[in-house]
Amino acid sequence: MLELEENKALYATAHILQGTVINLDGDLAISAAKIGKENGLPMADSIIYATCQKHNAELWTKDKHFKDFRFVHYFEKV
Repeated sequence: MLELEENKALYATAHILQGTVINLDGDLAISAAKIGKENGLPMADSIIYATCQKHNAELWTKDKHFKDFRFVHYFEKV
């Protein structure tokens, strides 16, 4: 069982390392604040959505806050 858990952790880490770290700079923070205010999003969600917009990325989520947003693939929690 321990070996299986270790394999899962290594698999997850390998995927994480393929990503890109995005700095939360002033422009992104201002954009996130505007998005949050306009859409009633919590701060973390507005930063996520602003980052996606800035980098033309699609968001895949089960977070209901994003249900009706453009470029978001929303899946209900089961």
